[in-house]
Amino acid sequence: MNYLTFLLMGLGWAVSSSTSPVKPATQPVVVLELFTSQGCSSCPPADKTLQEVTQQAARTGQAVYSLSFHVDYWNRSGWQDPFSAKQYTTRQQQYDRALNTQTYTPQLVINGRQDVIGGQRGRIEQAIQTIQKQPVSAFVGVDGSIARDAKQVTVKYELSAAGPYRINVALVQKETHTEVKNGENGGRTLVSANVVRQFKTVDESGVAGSVIVPFPSDLIANQTAVLVYVQRTDNGQIVGAKLF
Repeated sequence: MNYLTFLLMGLGWAVSSSTSPVKPATQPVVVLELFTSQGCSSCPPADKTLQEVTQQAARTGQAVYSLSFHVDYWNRSGWQDPFSAKQYTTRQQQYDRALNTQTYTPQLVINGRQDVIGGQRGRIEQAIQTIQKQPVSAFVGVDGSIARDAKQVTVKYELSAAGPYRINVALVQKETHTEVKNGENGGRTLVSANVVRQFKTVDESGVAGSVIVPFPSDLIANQTAVLVYVQRTDNGQIVGAKLF
């Protein structure tokens, strides 16, 4: 083999290595899933705490994300929560079976593995700090893109590693203001952050893929965000997330 052949092989190797795809960066992430209701008088303080904790984390560049799932079992108590869905009640019940706990509001599930009473700020912040001290190797990087039109959002995702994962896609309304007419919060205007408006799960995700979720007709794009987060299928632990 002559010198020219060696040179061409070397150049070919250099080009192929420089154009190889870069895996998504990996870092500790925290996802806070609050199960709440506008019909529950103890829920508004939890809604406020969740918003404050998330905003504080964002200001310091921490990967802490929150979701407000409005359950539907409070609807029979005098007020029909406009953001409630049976799907979100079912998700809470799945957590309660996995964590061996009761179903209640406001319930906050932290990275799929721990539940606390929503509004207990000290316990929430302690749990966040504990998760952030875990090794990076315990997490998976998430990257991708989204495309919106008037009817749907298409989410393309890519993970830094394969595993027994499920992908969750939550389309959220960044902030809501609701005048509650009846029930335990009757006469109050309630403010909530990151209210889940659409939610879809892919159980067999693979390293890359796409998910389509409907786009509510009452929203505009700048009112919304999309959180893609990854859970282990064996124990439900959340190991990666990205906000779009």
